[in-house]
Amino acid sequence: MIILKPLNKKALFNFVNSKEFHELPFLPISHHRAISHINNPHANDNDTILILAYYENKLAGYIGILADHMQVNNTLIKIGWLSTLFVHPDYRGKKIAQMLLKEACNLYQENIIITEYTEEAKKMYERSNLFVPQKPLEGSSYHFLLNFSEILPKKNKNWSRIYPILKLSDKVFNQFLYTIRRYENPEKQFTITDNFDSEIKEFIKGFSKLKIFNKDVADIDWMTSYPWILNSNTNKETNYLFSDFDINFKYIFIKIYDSNRLDTILMLTVRNKKATLQFIFGNKKNDKINEVLMIFLTQFNIANIIIYDDEINKKLEKNRFLLVKERNRNFMVHKKLVEILPKDFKFEITAGDGDSIFT
Repeated sequence: MIILKPLNKKALFNFVNSKEFHELPFLPISHHRAISHINNPHANDNDTILILAYYENKLAGYIGILADHMQVNNTLIKIGWLSTLFVHPDYRGKKIAQMLLKEACNLYQENIIITEYTEEAKKMYERSNLFVPQKPLEGSSYHFLLNFSEILPKKNKNWSRIYPILKLSDKVFNQFLYTIRRYENPEKQFTITDNFDSEIKEFIKGFSKLKIFNKDVADIDWMTSYPWILNSNTNKETNYLFSDFDINFKYIFIKIYDSNRLDTILMLTVRNKKATLQFIFGNKKNDKINEVLMIFLTQFNIANIIIYDDEINKKLEKNRFLLVKERNRNFMVHKKLVEILPKDFKFEITAGDGDSIFT
């Protein structure tokens, strides 16, 4: 017999601090990810955050939901992003994933959006006949430095045997790149910080709303205060499938000035040597953005950066990279949610919308 157990904020807090949680054969959520969900400013006390599936009193799978709001014609609609979905191999074939998905949709009145899904999950969503694909978020992935020592061992473990050689090759080649690339540092035109400081907060307060998902000071403060990935040289919770620990993860803010006046803020995530531009506040047409981003890549030793903004990508096209690849982020929206949206509604989205801001 399969039993589903939805957890709201209070129930989730009690669960991750219980003896049962620490004795599970696999984790349905990491402790700090749970705390982040609990502090989500969009989550009400009764919102379901995690649904557990038990088969004969044993944990068999789970689905996570990130509570959010979308603005449509000045009306806020409560929605949920499907965040994680997993069924243990021992219990697959029992329709548990489908049951979890149906329960999540029911609890959020079908106001569900999905992104960052695997090919296997995509097939299940399509078979459910519940979701409508949306126009993908189109962007580019810029390879700025050689990073074979990290990329190749992940593709094939045999490369780990020559890891020192790969790392030395990266170092030698990248040092050569640094000698031929010269980016002047314009004084007092920009600053780079990992601190969500008062200047940034005041600037965001006065900035016009972002498309249909309006990320304000409370949102950014929550993201930076309760990240889902913590810095550690070892994976402390190896029985959790999704992101929880990594060698290096941080949020970076680039403040760009015009005549000593703050004009543009770029918010990025940096995970090891990979960066993603998540949000842009202010003037995207600022001529200094291209120059400042190239200096950022150099100073922070960034091997790869992903950007989903057309205007910013046009600025970067004139630079020389090792490789530039197209990058798409796909979305599906529950058909019941689509039905209540205006006919002229455009699903415009920013890279940081949804749980991708954490990973």
